Amino acid sequence: MAPNLALAQREQIHAMLQAGHFTGDQIAKVAGCSSQSVSAIRSNIRAFGSLRAPFTTAPGRPRSITPTMFDALKELLLQKPDRQLDELAAFLQEEFDVDVSTSTISRTLIAEGWSKKMIQRKAKERNADLRDKYLHELSAFASYHLVYIDESGCNRRVGLRRTGWSPVGITPVQTERFHQGHRYHILPAYTQDGVLLARIYQGSTDGEVFEDFLGELLQWCGR
Repeated sequence: MAPNLALAQREQIHAMLQAGHFTGDQIAKVAGCSSQSVSAIRSNIRAFGSLRAPFTTAPGRPRSITPTMFDALKELLLQKPDRQLDELAAFLQEEFDVDVSTSTISRTLIAEGWSKKMIQRKAKERNADLRDKYLHELSAFASYHLVYIDESGCNRRVGLRRTGWSPVGITPVQTERFHQGHRYHILPAYTQDGVLLARIYQGSTDGEVFEDFLGELLQWCGR
């Protein structure tokens, strides 16, 4: 078996072998390799008609997760990296009608260069162009002109999964809507000197509630 020679070396050896008037040692000296490499390439040409012997499939059981199945898993995990192994197994069962163990899925992901790490979460609603426009318009005001309204409170939102799958060296990112459930709301208006006005209530903040709060807030603001 010839070692990993460069393509240019193999082609040079092939050309000299076709010429027919060079010895193995002469070819090896010119190509910068061993005479055994020249002999291996000559044997490949005679036996297979090519510079390399054909690749053979390694013995063993057939793979439980085919390349098509793994591509589907990757597509799913790129969108939802926090999926658990049992959920991935259920996905393969539903999509491909095959039963794959969670240990097999885990080994396959690790073998393909994936690992589990902390998720970076991004709000689906964010918009870079709107943010830049806001910063540009904000530059026209002094700090004492600004009044910020910041809704906050307590809810019963189910805890988010903190880790997810992704290729090694890449942080898993999951884009989702940051929904808020029923809760007690605190709707304060802040200035650089502190809270100007605040309202605490139970339920959700809709347009009517927010406009009513703004109407009350404007009575505390200058022109």
